[in-house]
Amino acid sequence: MNGRRQPGWGDVAGKYESWYRTPQGRKYDALEKELLSALMEPAGDRRLLEIGCGTGHFTRWFRALGWRTWGLDREPGMLAWAAERSPRSIIYCRGDAEQLPFADGSFDVCALITTLESTGRPRQVLREALRVSRRGVLLGVLNAVSVLALRRRVRALLRPTIFSRTRFYSGPQILALIRRAVREMSLTASIRFASRNRCLFERLPRGAFFAVWVEREKRVV
Repeated sequence: MNGRRQPGWGDVAGKYESWYRTPQGRKYDALEKELLSALMEPAGDRRLLEIGCGTGHFTRWFRALGWRTWGLDREPGMLAWAAERSPRSIIYCRGDAEQLPFADGSFDVCALITTLESTGRPRQVLREALRVSRRGVLLGVLNAVSVLALRRRVRALLRPTIFSRTRFYSGPQILALIRRAVREMSLTASIRFASRNRCLFERLPRGAFFAVWVEREKRVV
């Protein structure tokens, strides 16, 4: 042992949240929430589950919009960090995104904000989100064909980062993933995208981040 303290979840969470307070972080945060908001209905008295909530950054935002909000993550340290900084009206629980501990239709909406990028079984995670939601699933996606994604991949090659094991998706890739998951569940769904062609001065398709709304319609008989 070299005596150097190993970073814990508090360090990881703190670094993640501190980035959102930088000028670049504030700009990205505002844009991401603008795109997500473009696809969201008024909250009313509806229930929302954020899957892979991490620090609760977006969970708190959903609650501030008026949703009755739950946050789920598999890391107890991250959940503890989030709970300490969130209002008591938000319920945090530990669970596996691939096997959600909730009955069918337990929530009106499930949100996955850059969650599919870090799971080994994204289609299974998406099926679970569709199973426990009555209305649909809201996705926030890191665009594979963006300058920012390229920079992050290059940096991850040079030294380990949180993006070393991240999978980025293009619009066609995420669309194919959604359609396959919906088909496997014998559902029909409408799919809408929200994006900017010039996301933070990037001219590539959909910019660095785009949002997708998958609305359940009716089960195929």
